[in-house]
Amino acid sequence: MKLSKLANTSSKLSLLGQTVHFSSSESMNEIKESVNLVFTSPPYWMIKDYEHKDQIGLEKTYQEYLDRLNLVWDECYRVTKDNALLAINIGTKRHQGQFYPIGMDIYKNMEKWKLIDRIIWYIPNALTQPNHYTDKLPDSKFEDVLIFAKNYDYKHTFNKIRVPQKYKIRDARKNNKHPDGRSIGNVIRLRAYRPPPIKKMNYHQAAYPEDLVHFILKSYSNEGDTVLDPFVGSGTTLKVARHTERKGIGFEINSSSDVRTLIENRINEDWKPIPFAEMDMMRGEVLPKNNKNENTNFSSQRKSVATPALTSLQFFGASSTTSTSSGMYFSFI
Repeated sequence: MKLSKLANTSSKLSLLGQTVHFSSSESMNEIKESVNLVFTSPPYWMIKDYEHKDQIGLEKTYQEYLDRLNLVWDECYRVTKDNALLAINIGTKRHQGQFYPIGMDIYKNMEKWKLIDRIIWYIPNALTQPNHYTDKLPDSKFEDVLIFAKNYDYKHTFNKIRVPQKYKIRDARKNNKHPDGRSIGNVIRLRAYRPPPIKKMNYHQAAYPEDLVHFILKSYSNEGDTVLDPFVGSGTTLKVARHTERKGIGFEINSSSDVRTLIENRINEDWKPIPFAEMDMMRGEVLPKNNKNENTNFSSQRKSVATPALTSLQFFGASSTTSTSSGMYFSFI
């Protein structure tokens, strides 16, 4: 394993209300204040060498990898408020032919946090399967954002994101006409972040898009809140925290001068969020160009997909006394 060259600088970077600690998030003793929200995407197992001898992700066994992640989740639990949330963006992994549902296994191995919801991030420009699996498996087009709380009292911060309801005047259901519009729900559509040429620009290959961070920070925190990213990487979470008036704290184990410069530049970058309506899975629906025929039968233009609705706990294989929703179906327009 290639070891990083330590920078001859401080172990902390403070910039524009954002703070990065260059140390392991398995022990976050540097944090003195109480955190409102944790949002991160942990390293995947056996995918990338982040060039540090103590990095998470290159453990000999998958269980050792999950156990080390648990140390981080426990530290997040310690430094957060009682009504704080932990949001984890994660996908799946295939190693030597074996399939690893990392999010499911993080949930099953979680010792303190309680799973309360699951956001699905649909990625239209996701990469295709590796050559060996191209003709054997469908391409993977989504990742999870798992939402954990410390209890089940649901007293956490939540700001429901709504968009204009295009067919509001044609919807006869009075209770379906919210003055602020329709909720975009827990399935969002965002293109994956594709960095410039890595060798030339030194960008972080695994960075998630700013607008995914914006969706989570807007939904589960308020201006002035403290947001923690225990695997800060290139600094995307802190960049968005800065632009949305949050105080960001990040941890990065690699303190090389290249990584420090990358994070500093990232936090300093300008950024303008896309409208939330562009994340909406139903944004493809369009109104007719003219409304001469008000009796247009929209139901004939509607394409429905009957999909069993599973609760988060059902998806992750947990036993639960909660009643199932096997009779429910989603309809997509």
